[in-house]
Amino acid sequence: MRFHLILVLVSCFSLVFSQDYDALIKAEGKAYYSKQNASHKRVGQNYDVVYHNLKLTIDPAVRLISGSVVTQLVTQEDNFSLFSFDLDDRMIVDSVIFENNSLSFNHTSDEVQITIPALPKNTSIVVEVFYSGNPSLNEQRGFSYDNQKDGPIAWTLSQPYGAYGWWPCKQQLEDKIDSLDMEITTPKGNKAAGLGLLQRVDTLADSSLVFHWKHRYPVVTYLVAVAVTNYYEESHYVMLSNGDSVLHLDYLYPAYKPQADVLRKEIDGQMFLFDSLFGAYPFKNEKYGHAQFGRGGGMEHQTMSFMSDLNFDLMAHELAHQWFGNKITCGSWQDLWLNEGFATYLNGLAREFLREEQEWYEFLEVSIDKVTSQPNGPVFAYDTTDVGILFDGNLRYRKGAMVLHMLRWEIGDDAFFKGMRDYALDANLCYDFAKTGDFQSYMEDAGGVDLTDFFNRWVYQEGFPKITTRWKRTAGNGIELKLAQTTSHPTVSFFPLKIELELSGEGKDTVITVNHWNMNDSYILSVGFKVESITFDPHHWLVAKNTLVEEDHVDVARITAYPNPAGNEISVFVKDKKIDTIEIVDIQGKVVRKLDVEELKNQIVRLSTQGLMQGLYFIKVFSGDESLVLKFVKE
Repeated sequence: MRFHLILVLVSCFSLVFSQDYDALIKAEGKAYYSKQNASHKRVGQNYDVVYHNLKLTIDPAVRLISGSVVTQLVTQEDNFSLFSFDLDDRMIVDSVIFENNSLSFNHTSDEVQITIPALPKNTSIVVEVFYSGNPSLNEQRGFSYDNQKDGPIAWTLSQPYGAYGWWPCKQQLEDKIDSLDMEITTPKGNKAAGLGLLQRVDTLADSSLVFHWKHRYPVVTYLVAVAVTNYYEESHYVMLSNGDSVLHLDYLYPAYKPQADVLRKEIDGQMFLFDSLFGAYPFKNEKYGHAQFGRGGGMEHQTMSFMSDLNFDLMAHELAHQWFGNKITCGSWQDLWLNEGFATYLNGLAREFLREEQEWYEFLEVSIDKVTSQPNGPVFAYDTTDVGILFDGNLRYRKGAMVLHMLRWEIGDDAFFKGMRDYALDANLCYDFAKTGDFQSYMEDAGGVDLTDFFNRWVYQEGFPKITTRWKRTAGNGIELKLAQTTSHPTVSFFPLKIELELSGEGKDTVITVNHWNMNDSYILSVGFKVESITFDPHHWLVAKNTLVEEDHVDVARITAYPNPAGNEISVFVKDKKIDTIEIVDIQGKVVRKLDVEELKNQIVRLSTQGLMQGLYFIKVFSGDESLVLKFVKE
């Protein structure tokens, strides 16, 4: 008996992809690592943020920012008199202005509490908080300073809990800022990257520059961002699927220009693809762009992703977030896979549609290999306090992506892409928040199936299937196939699967699909040629580990059945074997006749076929531990 383990044969390119994507995930995880134990919605935050204007002075060579944040908010309760913003205690609040008056305030426990005369519900008010300080002291690392080859750089990265470290805000996942302005003052020679469209750049008397950015789409707090250094600028217009175009703007390090000249235009195909599949680019009235920053990986800041460098996978991942993460934002950090799993899968789709087929398969092979290296852990993030767990690359990124891929296999391409597009275009979710149940509903509607068990097993529970596939040739160019499953984690006892098998031999091949719906399944299959090898899941649809066992094949000369085609009786002769039991099995694998024989060797056994429907059947003879199979036709 020969045993073959199904191994992922990774090419040199695949190893490079794995290392690059590992670096991306590791870099993002490192950026998020210390961002925990941060405050969520406070008692004094029962208000709706309508507008912010961040008016800040930032010198990338000096660890100090100063300025103010203007906030327009609408009260959400009657007798509204106490409200608050999240802001690190080490940032110094100079004053709070309301209706041209300076208010008293209390700044403790990373919260600025403000008291005003009581107001009724749905009242709009404007408050301006003046403050200054060194934001890089905050443990959340929402604001950082460093040096690139050509000069100092300052940048922000607030996901998930870092915004309060550098500006007074309402840090949570239930209230998007309706619109935003940014007025960033910086020394001459620098550029300030921001959200939306650049309206103008003013020059002050001391030669400082003021960059005025205007963003008129709802944005979640952690996606508000700024980066300042001596960037050089590149821009062009990218074609969208309906014939329109959108401005693409890059702010890049001067030393990076040779690489950028080669790489930056790859965004064009990615934008056209995602725009085609998931609806119009969500911020097409403004721009999309990249600004380099000093951390590894990237961050999908709305309309301008911050990037360590420009490469195909990183650009695809961060662009994908503009639909899944920015336009529709996970409604809780437990649902983070709706951001990261989706962006990772769209990175894969960019490979599938825009690159060679092998690059797509390498993406899937590496993803499956990484996910199945970790036997436990759900895609749904039950623990959101430990950011290292929250941003687990194998779970939230890779397994989340493969859940989408398996869902595509489960319901088919047409239903899958319809469900994804409908979800992305839902007026109730657009520029708002969604949870896993919202997405599940759209996929159920598109596929016309109940996906409760699928989501329970693959999203909310843990582990993956471990399958043993046994096969051997039978008489008449057939094979006998047996599937047995265990699982990597006890939360799921069994994963129902549709499994593709590629059968090859005699210069031919074919791909078949079998339903693995029981812990142990067996099949007798007529192929049409002598099968010499089997490949499990050749198109990489499944998160599964498989062991392939090739058993001893049946010598077709050892079993004879006649007449064939048969009438109401068929005779069976097995050479040099004592027959214990004979079964007649239909093409669905159902046993329709069974006879315990216990005959001596080289004896003829007759079976009645009376009452069987016309068609193809299999005779299965058991002799000790061996079974022999031969097909026949009932007339």
